[in-house]
Amino acid sequence: MFAAEKSVDTTTTISTTSRELRIACLEPSATAICLELGLEQYLVGVTHECGGILDRHYSLEDCTDDNGNINRPLVMTKNGLTVNSQADIHLAIQKTAAAVAAATQGISCPIRNNNNNDILPPPSTDIPSLYPLIEVNMLSARPTVIFTQDLCDVCAPNTAAVRRCLLKNSSSEELDTIVSVIALQPHTLHEVTDTFVTIAEACGIKERGQRLKDDFLNNLKTLQQAIQKNRRNNHDPSTMPKLFILEWLDPVFDSGHWTYEMMEYACVETARPDKHTHKAVVIDWDDVYKADPDVIVVGCCGFDLERNVRDTLGKKERLQKLRAGQSHRIYAAHGDWYIAQPAPFLLQGVALLAQCAYQNEQKVLDAIAGLGYESLGWQAVDVMTNHTDSLPNGKRKEKTNTSLFVEESMIADMEDLFPDKDGFSQAHDLACEEGELSYVDPETGYNVFTKIAHMKRGKCCGNGCRHCPYSHKNVKNKAAKIQQPSILYQQERRDADQKSQIFSIDTSKEIKVLFFSGGKDSFLAIRALVKSYNQNGPFGLVLMTTFDAASRIIAHQEVNIDQIIKQAFHLNITLVGIPLRKGSGETYIDRIRSGLEVIKSFVPSQGCISSLVFGDLHLSPVKEWRDKFLTQLNYELEYPIWKISYSDLIEDLEASKVPCQVSGSTREKEVPLGTVFDKKLYERLLDSDIDSFGECGEFHSLAMVWDVSRTTALGLTDEVNATLVVCNR
Repeated sequence: MFAAEKSVDTTTTISTTSRELRIACLEPSATAICLELGLEQYLVGVTHECGGILDRHYSLEDCTDDNGNINRPLVMTKNGLTVNSQADIHLAIQKTAAAVAAATQGISCPIRNNNNNDILPPPSTDIPSLYPLIEVNMLSARPTVIFTQDLCDVCAPNTAAVRRCLLKNSSSEELDTIVSVIALQPHTLHEVTDTFVTIAEACGIKERGQRLKDDFLNNLKTLQQAIQKNRRNNHDPSTMPKLFILEWLDPVFDSGHWTYEMMEYACVETARPDKHTHKAVVIDWDDVYKADPDVIVVGCCGFDLERNVRDTLGKKERLQKLRAGQSHRIYAAHGDWYIAQPAPFLLQGVALLAQCAYQNEQKVLDAIAGLGYESLGWQAVDVMTNHTDSLPNGKRKEKTNTSLFVEESMIADMEDLFPDKDGFSQAHDLACEEGELSYVDPETGYNVFTKIAHMKRGKCCGNGCRHCPYSHKNVKNKAAKIQQPSILYQQERRDADQKSQIFSIDTSKEIKVLFFSGGKDSFLAIRALVKSYNQNGPFGLVLMTTFDAASRIIAHQEVNIDQIIKQAFHLNITLVGIPLRKGSGETYIDRIRSGLEVIKSFVPSQGCISSLVFGDLHLSPVKEWRDKFLTQLNYELEYPIWKISYSDLIEDLEASKVPCQVSGSTREKEVPLGTVFDKKLYERLLDSDIDSFGECGEFHSLAMVWDVSRTTALGLTDEVNATLVVCNR
């Protein structure tokens, strides 16, 4: 659910049966709208770009079947881009657009125009696309309603391609009666809300769509009024901050369509008041300099926060010339969700623009927070500093020469916190010692509430505050918002089956804490612990995962924390997340200690943490670092798969039937992203210079445990069940 929105009533009866309604969304915004309308059970197809939207939704809602599995829709499109830089992507789009125009000249699509055109569209394979259809999945899904868009023929499958694909199994006459193809084409914010109703009406729940629209517009107006009421000099419109949204950096694009209304609702002045077109257009950097904005938000279309931070830093020589750069008022945003996609996310996008524009006005920020909006999806980017400490992936051109940092950089579940530099944690601790309710962040210059201020409130406010002393107890979307260690999933008793309670904290005296990254090694460590559970008696288990506080990504794994929550939910094992905050001045061990305190706070009185568990295989320097530094936490350290042969490990992985997909790779030619790590790949790597388990950092993986039953994934046996029965008597 989006910040400050009312929950949409999803009890309305669908006018068609569940068997009849089968939805395919060929545009990510349509997927987001369908999920917000409560239509997830009818989704049979989505785009390759919808993974993050689905994962976010599944982390908030219970979308499982009776077996605890999530039935994900088929992916209908694939990424046809073979380039990565903004300049190369722009060139590829231009070439593809020209090719599309040439291939479809004189062709009118019968689905789009509802006419009898004698000229059949060419085969979809003859019409170039950056995101072509996966036709076999389209035919397999058998959708009855297909949502696409008409704003850009290059960036989504066109209706002609959809028709050609569908006609392979049906005649034109049959097609008209069994499938509806609806192309969405909003240009303004109000037209975006109209698509909520359009999609709902096509699915037989028009009233639900109207309520979503009404709630969105009402919340939008309430947000605008709160900003206007609390900003300084609110009687004078000329005092509003002047803001420039950049939707691309190479070449530089301004923003278009609904973004101008978003700025109006955010109570900011657009830096392009003389623009006469709704579309984002290529401009010159001189146009940006001439506009001289107070604030710049970089929200490049199709890119998340981490990518936009990186690309903003890549253009710092340009941005340093701006007053906004010199006054540290340049921000990167998750452009795909909060600016570019015509979906309910845009409500949070308006709050995002206001939070960036009014960072020096605490009353405005408090008013926005008071409405339930989080400070998420954006990050200040310092373009004036010539070092790379602020790179979102934690990499630096020059590494500190301390042995601690050199060793830390080798560890897969650790991120660079720059502990050699003072940060906001020191300023916060000093303020608390003096009884202050706030302190000045040494990097941004903004006032931040201390732990003492939050304790005076007496409860968690639910906003994911930086120094929340309540482990973010009342935060709903913890995956996206927490800044302190917190429980991200707590084991539940799902049925009468005793196996569901393996690793129970409630009934165990000893609690083991597994440092969990979501990859194959961590997963194999869990399976080893199941065997230990059977052989040595029961114990409780908690997964502990560290991730970047800004990007929400697990270091090196290149996996979002949402995916880890999904794993914990399917395996039904308690999970604690620890956001690592760059620039805080904290050490890795400081943060681990805080996470262990959270675990101790919810462990019953009869239980206690007995050991810390790691999935290390054979890298001695990593184990030596852990043995040297983590023993100061006063817990036993366990390594259940240490020095076990690769041949035994791959056999155990095969027995689990869990596919482990490559999520990060430094050797993409040999081990491409998305490849499944299995026995076949393992054996192929044996004859290469790559460690066959990727232990030297060549590749990392995500264990997709949800693809098989929990019993199979964990390797649960009747012996484990017998152990549980004895334990619970």
